[in-house]
Amino acid sequence: MEKNFSPINLTTGPVLIPDDVMEIFGRTPVSHRADDFVQAFKSLQHKICKATGAKNVVFMTGSGTLANEAMIAQLKISDKKGLILTNGEFGNRLLNQSEKQQLKFEVYRKVWGEEYQMQEVEKMLATKDFGWMLFTYCESSTGCLADLPALTALGKKYNVKVCVDAMSAIGNIPLQLDGISLATCSSGKGLASIPGVAIVFTDTVLLPHPAIPTYIDLGHYFHTSGIPFTISSNLIMALNKAVDYSLRESRTKKIGELSKLLLEKILKVPGVKLINKDYRFPTHITTIVPEGISSVVLGDAIKAAGVETSYNSGYLKERNQLQISIMGEHSEQDIDCFVKELESALRKINKKTSVNV
Repeated sequence: MEKNFSPINLTTGPVLIPDDVMEIFGRTPVSHRADDFVQAFKSLQHKICKATGAKNVVFMTGSGTLANEAMIAQLKISDKKGLILTNGEFGNRLLNQSEKQQLKFEVYRKVWGEEYQMQEVEKMLATKDFGWMLFTYCESSTGCLADLPALTALGKKYNVKVCVDAMSAIGNIPLQLDGISLATCSSGKGLASIPGVAIVFTDTVLLPHPAIPTYIDLGHYFHTSGIPFTISSNLIMALNKAVDYSLRESRTKKIGELSKLLLEKILKVPGVKLINKDYRFPTHITTIVPEGISSVVLGDAIKAAGVETSYNSGYLKERNQLQISIMGEHSEQDIDCFVKELESALRKINKKTSVNV
């Protein structure tokens, strides 16, 4: 695939999109009832399930947040109490969404950047009658990576449905959803396509439910062969093309190698601290910029030099943090360029600050 690598995009999304995916997205739309669209839709279902080990998948027009709303709606109708795990911004968002849908649950909470302890999770599961467990697999706000095999095993041991926000995982790291009841992602980020498709994986064919709003009723999608409403042919066909590239094992391997290299180099930059001590998921690295320096000022300076990072989200501004992500197609040269510009920006800002003082 031909790709455009300028400027260097180290943000948490949207990622750089291959040229032939963009070409498909730019075509004249076709009806969601047209034969060629239905064939592309079924092809996408097959490919994404085969790559992830999922049994079923639903596509909806919307963001990853919509996918999580649909997943949470399924948990609500179970009428069982659940356990929500959180150690960062996106775990907290699952909490907020669950509260708004009035689910019954308890919380296992760790401080930002601290990994879950399986002994502590098991203790809670063993002493309570939980029906489900919900968490973010790759907590991109901190770089924490949940131990998915261990949590899946605990779910099986205690007969608890395991439900996962896998937004930043799919396409970035090897992922198998066998044993997972519900999981979510979206068409952007690791899948390297146009944002706008909310994706929910399920381990069973669900039935429509009268208590769930029609648009997020996963059972309604199953009942109508997956296409109950108008959905953009451009988005689906572009995603169908993108997964041929984004779900290759060689790609996730390369992302992992480059992420580790990025982590090694950042650790050598004077004054920059990391929120996570271990970084089992180094595709997203959250830095705490040196005291007295604004993360926004630092991010703007690096961007002016041609390297884009993430620093404008509310939770990043609040904590004066800057994030770097390896999700698209990158090279060692990209990483070297970023580190060089990071060090240069820090020197210039420090020099300007000292002069002003």
